[in-house]
Amino acid sequence: MENSWVVIRTFNRKEMEVGTFLKEKGLTYFIPMTYQEKVVGDELKPRRFLVPVVHNYVFLQKSGDTMELRKLLSECRVPLQLLRNKTDDKVSEISDKEMTDFRLLCDPDYAKTPVEYLDAEDAEAKPGREVIVLHGQFAGIRGKLYKNGRKYWLIKTVGAISVMLRISRWYCKVVESLEFRV
Repeated sequence: MENSWVVIRTFNRKEMEVGTFLKEKGLTYFIPMTYQEKVVGDELKPRRFLVPVVHNYVFLQKSGDTMELRKLLSECRVPLQLLRNKTDDKVSEISDKEMTDFRLLCDPDYAKTPVEYLDAEDAEAKPGREVIVLHGQFAGIRGKLYKNGRKYWLIKTVGAISVMLRISRWYCKVVESLEFRV
């Protein structure tokens, strides 16, 4: 069976503390991070620090069933909850392939491509067609191609967070026109 991921929502910017707890338990997790420059003390030159992109969200690779996961998470001192589907109120699960794509798009060391982050509702409101990237580092990733002015963006939504990556429209092909081979 393919691994899946769940989204943990915490409060009061405690995502790093939840990450520490999960690391101590030996679990695989992901917090989208970006670099931010800050002047520290009397230094003249700013330092680069990794900081969370969106606060209060941690992605956790699921191991075991939901009841075991809830029991494990109840040991955390930080208040948290598992993100649920709006339609059936079950814990929202993300496939391993979707998370791999999302993690690739969120890589803070790949600074050659402009990236923006937004919540899932804002991303859903943007017009666009579902595409698959055919060329380059992001080949094979599916998302929504959104045009803003003369620029094209690939929007990939996972859980409650969306990443919007600047991309050439010529690198993409509309999913509906793809031929499926058996």
